Amino acid sequence: MGSMAKAEGINQDRITQLPDDIVSHIFSFLPTVDAVRNTLLSKKFNQVWTKLQTLDFDSEREFQKCRGGTAFLTFVSRVLYFRDGSEIRTFRLKLSRKRYLPCVGDWICTAVKRKVVELDLHLNFDVWTDFELPPCIFWCKTLEVLKLNLSPWEVTDDIPTSGCFPILKFLHVTVFNPSIREMEKLLSHFPVLEELTIDGTGEDLDDFGTCSFQVSASKLKTLRISLESLSEPVDIHVNAPQLESLDLQRLGLTNCFLDGSANSLVNASIAFREKFEIKGLFDLSDSTMELLNQVSDVKSLSVSAHCLEDLHLPENYYLPSFGNVNQLRLAFGDHSCWELLARFLNSAPNLEILVLDDRTEGHKELSEIHWNPPEQVPSSLLSNLKTICFKGFKGRLFEMEMIKYLLKNGQLLNKMTISTGLHLSYDRQNDLYTEFMMFHRAATCHVEFMYMEV
Repeated sequence: MGSMAKAEGINQDRITQLPDDIVSHIFSFLPTVDAVRNTLLSKKFNQVWTKLQTLDFDSEREFQKCRGGTAFLTFVSRVLYFRDGSEIRTFRLKLSRKRYLPCVGDWICTAVKRKVVELDLHLNFDVWTDFELPPCIFWCKTLEVLKLNLSPWEVTDDIPTSGCFPILKFLHVTVFNPSIREMEKLLSHFPVLEELTIDGTGEDLDDFGTCSFQVSASKLKTLRISLESLSEPVDIHVNAPQLESLDLQRLGLTNCFLDGSANSLVNASIAFREKFEIKGLFDLSDSTMELLNQVSDVKSLSVSAHCLEDLHLPENYYLPSFGNVNQLRLAFGDHSCWELLARFLNSAPNLEILVLDDRTEGHKELSEIHWNPPEQVPSSLLSNLKTICFKGFKGRLFEMEMIKYLLKNGQLLNKMTISTGLHLSYDRQNDLYTEFMMFHRAATCHVEFMYMEV
């Protein structure tokens, strides 16, 4: 007992000997309410909370049982207004109740005055209210990262025509029921923005019919969009001449047009929405093919084709030529989508890495799905393809036939990795592996069977 108490005393003494800036850095990883509580445990640290450069306030995390909301309002105000003169590097604020609204603008402006670098606002109020982003955000000269999760929201009309977001490099906007006007105002001026993420839902877009807005950023390198329009098409025009990476999720009625932005693309990821999520009768063929044409020059392409079976492409219709693609990932959610595999292989002659992700339903009868190999072996299989990874393997007949075909014709294959589905028994997995070892393959090809625990 005596030695244990002595050791605890030594450890405690070591902590108290740490400089205030290191202690402040350690506490920055905690929610601010916990950081403040911990600094009050020691007289040496009882003023460290006034130097915290990361402030993280969540009204629901610690104050949901407080009646009237005064405890949370008082706490945030004291931390902001009674701190020393040090800067605030990161300011996170999560609110869900209207009663906090009168103070939000002042809190944000205080963080801006303290030269905030990262601003993360998660403001989803429990009742409808008009929340307007304070103008100070737009001309903040220190802000590099801005994350907005707002419902509902408005952008102030008092936006300067120039000088907005002078050093902002990262913007993540999560919106619910935005108006096109608000989106255009927010996304109009980004002189040095490098990474942009837009996601959320767009029920109110129904009032506009087919509508569009523009994303214009001359330095933008990475763009992610997952904006769901529930019943009407939305067109997003992208003017980003230095764009390198494009990630489009849950596409259906959201069309993306790369106005002068496709030439610089290196990576593209496109995930279509499930067909049952798209209400109404819309022909997705033209928009899908147009988008694939726009990204045809990338080096790495990922396509999650959950509803491509609805495209009704004629048998003699060819996909765009993906002449530069050396890495291709295909995730199919319906068995008829697999018929497109041969078309992708024919369209990517320089393909070296192929990833297949089988997301079809496991209960499909084997007789319902067939692998129909192309009449001619794709040139990519004969001359360039080196690695194949098959995820979600379920042991169905069409999968076995397809793998057998790829192994037989992949003359330069070095490795094929097969990850099994969770429903396969251990004995069944062993039987399948034994069968794979009997398939004809290139002498250099190593087959790796990854077992998944049942």
